[in-house]
Amino acid sequence: MLLLKATLALLQAGSALAGVVVRPRSKQDTVVHATKGTISLSSDGTDPDILILDYGQNVEGHPTFEVVSTSGDASGFELTFAESKYAFSNYMSDGPLPLAAAMDNYRVNQYNISKPGVVTNRLIQGAFRYQKLNLSTAGELRLRKVGVKQTVHTTPLTELPGAFECSDNDLTRIWYTGARTAQLTEIPKDTIPDFWQVTDQGAFVESAAPQALASAEAAQLLSYEIDFEVKPVTGEFSFSVLSDTLNDAIVISCNVVTGVVSATYAPHSGSIPSAADAQVGKWLSAHARVNMGEISVSINNKTVLEFSQTTKFAGSFGLGAPFGHSAYFRNLKAATLDGAEVYSSSLKDPSFLADFLMGTNPADTIVDGSRRDRIAYTGDLDIALASSFMSTYGTSFIEGSLELLGSYQTTTGFFIPTAKIQQEPLKDILDVNVTGLIGYSFNFLNALAQNYEVQGDLAFAKKWAPRIVSMLDWAHSKLDNGLFTLADSSLTGDWNYYDPPQTGASSKFNSLYAYTLQQTQTLLTDAGIDVSVYQARLESLRDAIHSHLWNDTLGVYILTSEIPTGFAQDANAIAILSGIPQSHGISAKSLLSTLESQLQLPAGPLAFSNSTVGAGFAQKISPYASAYHLRAAFESDDADTVRLLLKTLWAPMANPSHANYTNCFWETLNPDGTPGLGLVTSLCHGWGAGPTAELSRHVLGVQAVKPGYREWKVEPVTLGLSWAKGRVPTAHGPIQVQWKFVSGLLQMRVRGPGSGGTRGTVHLPKPLPTPLDKTVIKLNGKVVSGTTFTVGAGQEINIKQVKK
Repeated sequence: MLLLKATLALLQAGSALAGVVVRPRSKQDTVVHATKGTISLSSDGTDPDILILDYGQNVEGHPTFEVVSTSGDASGFELTFAESKYAFSNYMSDGPLPLAAAMDNYRVNQYNISKPGVVTNRLIQGAFRYQKLNLSTAGELRLRKVGVKQTVHTTPLTELPGAFECSDNDLTRIWYTGARTAQLTEIPKDTIPDFWQVTDQGAFVESAAPQALASAEAAQLLSYEIDFEVKPVTGEFSFSVLSDTLNDAIVISCNVVTGVVSATYAPHSGSIPSAADAQVGKWLSAHARVNMGEISVSINNKTVLEFSQTTKFAGSFGLGAPFGHSAYFRNLKAATLDGAEVYSSSLKDPSFLADFLMGTNPADTIVDGSRRDRIAYTGDLDIALASSFMSTYGTSFIEGSLELLGSYQTTTGFFIPTAKIQQEPLKDILDVNVTGLIGYSFNFLNALAQNYEVQGDLAFAKKWAPRIVSMLDWAHSKLDNGLFTLADSSLTGDWNYYDPPQTGASSKFNSLYAYTLQQTQTLLTDAGIDVSVYQARLESLRDAIHSHLWNDTLGVYILTSEIPTGFAQDANAIAILSGIPQSHGISAKSLLSTLESQLQLPAGPLAFSNSTVGAGFAQKISPYASAYHLRAAFESDDADTVRLLLKTLWAPMANPSHANYTNCFWETLNPDGTPGLGLVTSLCHGWGAGPTAELSRHVLGVQAVKPGYREWKVEPVTLGLSWAKGRVPTAHGPIQVQWKFVSGLLQMRVRGPGSGGTRGTVHLPKPLPTPLDKTVIKLNGKVVSGTTFTVGAGQEINIKQVKK
């Protein structure tokens, strides 16, 4: 097996000069080549010829290659894609990925090559670093210009609106890996192709998982019938019933060649009788009857499968084709068992694609992961927005995501946690009283507050303030003994979907509620809301959390009132960010020290203490939970914890020598530092990019004091570094910072935004290697007293520390 390595140019020290204002370049449709040279593959039909190409980092888009020549039988040519080369141990690599129609569901693409020419995939492959070429039939192929036509923006990382460098290469790489993660998870509008090909004879479907009809009515169906016509092109077609929005369903596959009919969760298979006259290339009729757990299937009016199951009882339906198969579909109809129409389409007009969320994406949006799930999530945005603002400055992606996800608010006040990016924002609030992942609704409010802090759009604040109030008031209605308390397990799952729900009074959800009350106050005030009631609620909630959820023996806030023997990393970090321990005489650093002693491993901190294992919680390391841990450490001036988290968790992921390096941050990790969910793990997940924002906020020290950076400050934390420099983008232009120590003495330069009438306050970095009492400070060459300095719009100041 030959390994070709086309390592992309990595960052060079000194490339992101703080004093240079860079206009970002957006180059969608740019082809990145693994190799432009000629590749030869030859197989005798027994031993396949396999070649693995390495792009050096994650890429995404439409795979493309040029066939120079072919001879013999090249029908067995395949391309396989993977974020980690270890995924090639599995034929399907790190797929399939049936959750959405935003990319190819399969990571293996098959080609029947018969002549020279350029081949470009119609569907997008999500993030991959490696590409395997495999010729297994007796023939020869010569290829060149093997690459991928990218659909995300491809501005070089050193030319992004934001920048960061410092004397520690690990930290510099961490910042840029977060920026690359943001870049790959920002999906430009109108870049997703139609999932199916619509023709005059019907919709052509090829190697595509069934995508569920997306109406609210369909999602709640218990009993119904569906009818459609299908013409198998190869031999097999599939369809789903009782499907949820992420296409977890009863999937029924019918093979007209073998006659076998199978279904997920069915205790047995069925068969197509010869009397049904089902053949490849001929139209046939299919019918399914669903009555909760009872399902029957017929083809050409002949029953082919009947079964009962106890896994799925409600949900929608969709059509598809298994891997390696294709079919045409037409005349789809669905009705309730009493004959009321649910859906009807000839499937010959592309307009139906939107009904199944299989069309293009109407707005710029941020997804959770480039490969998985490629869906927008409310819970990710507080972290993802921060890294985007500091690096790509992807304001259109941020606004598109907030608009889409925010439209999925319910009349109750909380939000639906996910939305597929092919959806238009809803026009009306949802009249439902059910959701999942309740913490994500609080996360979303914090994202709204953060957007206002950065952009300062008063119209935005006034638009969203009533919706924030609705959610906060609903949360207040759920107080029991002063604590936000939920008994419904369907509401109390969290980012760790594989763990039990946190019912009862959860420290995580209570701390997050408190954090949201705190973070939204500026937006609400500026929108004209009297926040005195919310400030009072915050103070009462802080008291209740500490009174009922603090454990003196453990020195932490417990997991929940129902699981008092363990604790969660993020719950305690967010408690610090909410000022809960500090307001009760407990220092943030002491709580951070406890988290370190109980959670820290060589590969990073566990998300849950060992004592939660008995309650069913997995032992995983979470970059998402750790992002709040890092934020809390920075805001608590705990430089030791900051360095520990950055060095143990994020630095290895950002190191090109790491076996699973993708130049993106991962979804989760095992205790030994390997991908935490096996091949399923997303190795490009926006919620892991927290350090990019925190390094700019704290090491460069740039933070908004008033919304929209009308007033701002620079207050760097040195972390033992000898220098740092970079820029933070704002609507008025970049704020540029450079500081360094020469022979232990400070030299610092700060330039304010060039427009907008902003005003900044510059603080000296802390700690300084040489104490101030042994030196004097010069501002623009003149000795001055004091340690804070004002910078106006477009002004630059130079600070120099000299010995007395």
